[in-house]
Amino acid sequence: MFARLSYRGFGNGFVVYYILMKAWRLTECVIVAKSQQKQMKEKIKERAEPMLKLTKIAIGSVVSIFLADMLGLNYSTSAGIITLLTIQDTSRETIVISVKRIFAFLLATIFSYIIFHLAGYHVFSYGIFLFLFIACCIPLHLGDAVSVNAVLSTHYLLEKEMSPSLIGNEALLLFIGAGIGTLLNLYMPGKGKEIRSMQHRLEEDMRAVLLRMSEYITKEDRSDYTGTCFDKLQADIAAGQKQAFAYMNNTFFQESKYFIAYMNMREQQTVVLRDIYKKILSVRTVLPQTEQVAQLFYEISVTFGESNNARDLLVKLSQLLVKMQDSKLPETREEFEDRAVLYAILRDLEYFLELKKEFADTLTEEQIRRYWQTK
Repeated sequence: MFARLSYRGFGNGFVVYYILMKAWRLTECVIVAKSQQKQMKEKIKERAEPMLKLTKIAIGSVVSIFLADMLGLNYSTSAGIITLLTIQDTSRETIVISVKRIFAFLLATIFSYIIFHLAGYHVFSYGIFLFLFIACCIPLHLGDAVSVNAVLSTHYLLEKEMSPSLIGNEALLLFIGAGIGTLLNLYMPGKGKEIRSMQHRLEEDMRAVLLRMSEYITKEDRSDYTGTCFDKLQADIAAGQKQAFAYMNNTFFQESKYFIAYMNMREQQTVVLRDIYKKILSVRTVLPQTEQVAQLFYEISVTFGESNNARDLLVKLSQLLVKMQDSKLPETREEFEDRAVLYAILRDLEYFLELKKEFADTLTEEQIRRYWQTK
């Protein structure tokens, strides 16, 4: 009977073990599936933007040629080419390049009129025109507008005249091509959610770095304390800055600069954290003051966030500095050196918090309401 019970117990245990293993493998499958799904979404987003740009170019070029034909303009296909060259990666770039091309068109018309009337309508005259036109556009930062207007000027050469009607024809080609391209590129998919998501990732990265610091500063053995955590942090900052600049160039509000200032502030804080990391590695002993510094690291990490202006933390840090200054003098050279390093770490940490405080102080009431109070 005892053997039967033992066998039954063993069998039940095996069943429980089998169920747990199956559950664990199922959990692993779910985690892998979620990771693959996330990667797939990121790939789709990466491909969606180029496809959207290609679609705009195709539709815009067709519409421009159609409008030019409807108006009875000569060389109507040039309007489609101008649309193709007008659509840029961001709305701001598109508007800037369109304005440049209008100014460059005025210059091209003046140069063409003077040179073709003086030297005649032939290839060598066109070469002189190009030389003078490009030489004038480069110092005026109109280099992006040279190609389009150089093509439009060939129409004067082909027609061997510069009548008011032909100049008007070229002006309308430019306005239709650039206008359609600009209108289409005013629509850009919103990047606000992506930037907010990147902000949360950055804060999680920095929170993890601070937590590790609070842990390892109290350890004498730091052989497994490496700086690999900064690699992901730096990569996320670079990606965040890229997204912030893209967002600014696709919007026309002063508030869009908030994200650039935020990313720059986090980048500066990362530099400070790297310096603190190096100093932690140089601490050889665990002193009573070390525990206090570790506790401050922990408080900063758990309260770390976009809407924390760091004022309360700066007060706590200041109190800790005073406490360290009033503590008993070190008895050994080693203790003296380690306390000096701890003091330097606190000063770095103070600068780390000051960066956030300065960032918070520069914000307008509208920015605070929009970005801090609408979580």
